[in-house]
Amino acid sequence: MYFYLLEGGVDIHAEVGKNLDLAQKWLESAYSWLLAFLPKLVAGIVIFAAGWWLTKIICKISVRAMTRAKIDQTVVTFLNSTLNTVLKVLIILCVLSTLGFDVTTLIAAISAATVAIGLALKDSLSNVASGTLIIINKKFKVGDYIETEGLKGNVIKIDMMYTTLCTYDNKEILIPNSRLTSSNIINYFVREERRMDIVVPISYQEDIDKARRVIMDLIESHENVIKEKNNRVYVDKLNESSVDLMVWIWCHSEDYWNTLFFMQENIKTNLEKNGITIPFNQLDIHLVDGEIKPKESLKS
Repeated sequence: MYFYLLEGGVDIHAEVGKNLDLAQKWLESAYSWLLAFLPKLVAGIVIFAAGWWLTKIICKISVRAMTRAKIDQTVVTFLNSTLNTVLKVLIILCVLSTLGFDVTTLIAAISAATVAIGLALKDSLSNVASGTLIIINKKFKVGDYIETEGLKGNVIKIDMMYTTLCTYDNKEILIPNSRLTSSNIINYFVREERRMDIVVPISYQEDIDKARRVIMDLIESHENVIKEKNNRVYVDKLNESSVDLMVWIWCHSEDYWNTLFFMQENIKTNLEKNGITIPFNQLDIHLVDGEIKPKESLKS
């Protein structure tokens, strides 16, 4: 018995037959596609697994080689991370190509997206690039005492975006890496030895040779001073109210601050013990017609 729809007179058996035929054709097509795609899928899985395993091996070998070459650990970590990322991206592209995807179009899309992201994050990328240059060039490292743009401190951390300084009063300063690569940097303790320059003013009435002997005796008696270096005392400037002596003292970098503080205090003390006057600002009071007229002057 045949059944018809009341409205339109459609044969249900015919429609069901057509749908079954379409489903059968779709299944046959999917089966054929799966048989054709299966070798590519297996090859892609093999490439992915082998590539991931080889990436780990290559990274381990590179880390060992850089460690044996005594490359700075910060550089080793950064280069290892970069190598690992690049190799994994290449593996994914190879797998997609094996599966039949148009890798050229994908690369073009990624490149366009990278350019757009780069324009939006140009400042951040500039800091990353600068951090890379700092780590590779090693103009300064963790532990160095540096100065840049009036900021001073010990380098305690070098990240990809920022370099962190710690001042002597225990404040942290975060400086964008791009500022460090575009500004002048003074590295105070990169050398094993360092010279301190101390200006010592004495009165015009004092004996320069005597003052020089007093200071040189102090220098030669201090254990932190490097005696083989050119430690000296010479006349640097003739000021309005004083003769300025320049004192050169060499010491090891790690002894710099202790030696500087000691020398500044004891140069003054020893000069005073030997009767040598250090001039200072004075205020002269003059009486004119019974009125007090102050007049600032510099006298020894």
